[in-house]
Amino acid sequence: MSEKKYYNDFGELITSSAIIRMLEMENKIPDNLRFPPMTNKFSNSREPIKTQWMSSYLVYRTAVPKPTDEQCKEYYKRIQVDCDDDINRFRGALLGCAVGDALGTTLEFQAPGTFEPINGIIGGGPFNLKAGEWTDDTSMMYCLAHSLVRTKVFDPKDQMDLYSKWWKDGVFSVNGKCFDIGNTVIHALKNYERTGDPIAGDKDPNSAGNGSLMRLSPIPIRYYYSFEDSIKYAALSSKTTHGAEEAVDACRYFSGLIWGALHGESKENLLDGVYSPIEGYWEKNPLCQSVTDLIINAKYKTKKASQIRASGYVMHTLEAVLWAFYHSDTFEDGALLAVNLGEDADTTGAVYGQLAGAYYGERVINYDWVKKIRELHVFYLKAMELKELIKSELTN
Repeated sequence: MSEKKYYNDFGELITSSAIIRMLEMENKIPDNLRFPPMTNKFSNSREPIKTQWMSSYLVYRTAVPKPTDEQCKEYYKRIQVDCDDDINRFRGALLGCAVGDALGTTLEFQAPGTFEPINGIIGGGPFNLKAGEWTDDTSMMYCLAHSLVRTKVFDPKDQMDLYSKWWKDGVFSVNGKCFDIGNTVIHALKNYERTGDPIAGDKDPNSAGNGSLMRLSPIPIRYYYSFEDSIKYAALSSKTTHGAEEAVDACRYFSGLIWGALHGESKENLLDGVYSPIEGYWEKNPLCQSVTDLIINAKYKTKKASQIRASGYVMHTLEAVLWAFYHSDTFEDGALLAVNLGEDADTTGAVYGQLAGAYYGERVINYDWVKKIRELHVFYLKAMELKELIKSELTN
């Protein structure tokens, strides 16, 4: 007997066996590991959804051409939504990751000089993504943020459980499946499965990839009131999957940098040596030599694009991001500098987006880019949940 055939709204063939497989996968994912809806328009629940306000905000951003930061802030006030500097920067750091990721995926794996530079989010790339879809960088960042919110503490086992669910079942993927994952991450997840130890990252210096740096921003947000904790837990967040010294210390330094940006530090202060609000902190808690040399020597400040690498090596990514951040005055300009380096462009964009988003804030990120981002409301939601969490600790 021949298999019954179905067609979707686009005329694409869907076999009954494919439907069965899809339903089986759906059943593997509990509701608390799905992206929540932006509104409850199609829900029977009367419970208000925390991002319900975004419908009117997105209409405003569409109707008003390029509103200033102050105009956006005033609109937030009118609709009685938190517009304080901290939440603006939290939103910027999380949303910035997705924006930079979606921007860069077009040029992922392309060698410098082999492509025409891009100037917007157009999709495509090696995974043939739609404009606004993002990759593993943002999925893992969201997993980390989700873990910090739901456990309320730093729980490496919970983080690894979520990374595993993303890897195997597509949890928090932009399209319901894990289509891009680094070899170092896979190795760590297999180690975790075998041993049960969540500190599973390879310590081999040759494994110093950028896969822990790309997901980092939830850490300095979560530990907004403690520079020391933001550094401490940045290191641990790397060690779950990337235990090489350079990867760990790049995360320590970069978490401190994002922390400073979240607190409104000037670009000059952030990039003048190894940033710290605590005198003598890095002398007592030194970074490895290669990270220290990159920052102290700051040769990236005088380099041209042709002298910058953007490979998957964490030191290349760190230098590329600092270079793009230093040589630009807006989120948009720096993001284009970062991703047009090619190579590991999505990750360079994601890492840059977290720092620049924290520095410039959500309200001034190019809305023509923002409105394309798939599931964009969930980044606003996680920023809100993280702020609620750290605020509750202050009152308890």
